[in-house]
Amino acid sequence: MSDPSDLRQHARTDFLAAQLDADSLPGWVFKPVQFSQGPAGLVLNMSDGGLQVLTSATEPLLDDKYEVVLLLGRSDVDSDDEQVSWFNGIVERKWSRPVPRMGNLHGMSFVARNSTAEQFLNGHQGALESGQWVRCVLLKVAG
Repeated sequence: MSDPSDLRQHARTDFLAAQLDADSLPGWVFKPVQFSQGPAGLVLNMSDGGLQVLTSATEPLLDDKYEVVLLLGRSDVDSDDEQVSWFNGIVERKWSRPVPRMGNLHGMSFVARNSTAEQFLNGHQGALESGQWVRCVLLKVAG
């Protein structure tokens, strides 16, 4: 059987901090209150036009399209005024699979290219590869 990575259309960039140790993953209660309507996620890797997001197993993704909002503020502050800057884009869920002890992994592609989320991820690959966490929230898209 061939290696699945040989079947990739585009090279993938892994965000290693999110994959080194399952015990180091943050809890799933780390999103600002204004985003309480969507499941929290963690961006694990990206390729040209797509990304993989890990979510809690208790909040399955059932829809095909979502707005992914990257949360780049500090998650370790105890105040209500968490400084969060966000970038977003519409993504289409292509597949989902469970990851034991971690949650569910989802393969997604950007519906429209060059969204602010895709631009941020492309522009900060070095920081992401060296250990910066990329939290996100997935909001249902109307229609």
